[in-house]
Amino acid sequence: MKRCRIIPSLVATLLTLGLSASEPKLLWETTGFMSPESAIYDEVRNVIYVSNLATRGKEAVPGDGFISKLSPAGEIIELKWVTGFDNPKGVTLANGRLYVGDDNDLVEVDINAGKVVARHQPQDGPGQFNDVTADAMGNVYVCSGRLHTIFRLQHDQFEPWVKLDRAQTGGLNGLRAESNRLLLGGWTLKNAHGEEQLGHLSTVDLTTKKVGRIGRQPISRIDGIEPDGQGGYTVTDWVTGQVSAVTADGVPTTLMTLGQGTADHEYIIEQQTLIMPSMLEGKVRAFQWTP
Repeated sequence: MKRCRIIPSLVATLLTLGLSASEPKLLWETTGFMSPESAIYDEVRNVIYVSNLATRGKEAVPGDGFISKLSPAGEIIELKWVTGFDNPKGVTLANGRLYVGDDNDLVEVDINAGKVVARHQPQDGPGQFNDVTADAMGNVYVCSGRLHTIFRLQHDQFEPWVKLDRAQTGGLNGLRAESNRLLLGGWTLKNAHGEEQLGHLSTVDLTTKKVGRIGRQPISRIDGIEPDGQGGYTVTDWVTGQVSAVTADGVPTTLMTLGQGTADHEYIIEQQTLIMPSMLEGKVRAFQWTP
């Protein structure tokens, strides 16, 4: 049964109390989800969509994943708004649609109808897709963990876009489009001595497909990547629950540490609000945070 706890918190109030506006402050938390993995805010409809894996691991039941619809105040509008997914993970909005990275395919949802209208699958079999993002032109990109390839959906054509070198990027999780490049969040990477280290932010130029890197410092096992509106980013670490701010040149600072399973988050820049799904707790939390 869901429980929504709303905590009044305005930046002005924080300043009055003498608290730092850069320290995340809990606004609300809502329970009742089933392995929530990713969240995104729909500004047009003023709602938040949350992907739920439902059962997972050895106990996973095929087809029981779903998308929830949530109000900005943390109230569940419809828990199982769209159903029929295996393990829905990353979500993005483009072209009036909601796109979802699932085990087998990139799933396209008609938002107005609240139903799946298309499934895009690689010719080489299941993509084990995770995060998904869209550029300003409406092209949708999704990362295949099995094939270590970024696929692109452009004008209804779904094709491999760039094959990545795991030795350069590490195992990938997070994905985020910017004006001229994609950001890729690495999980872990072996260094020149064969030692495993934390992941970093890689980049792929949208025109040349050249792969680069932001900074030289390991950051975390990057799950979610969100721009902070000031040239930097926030990232999450699923394993440790660590939430970090990362500068434009790749220097991380820990903002807070939540529980294991802190997954692919959303940062609403205009509202200065972090939306944090917690997969293992079955919760979604919102925090006020000013970069």
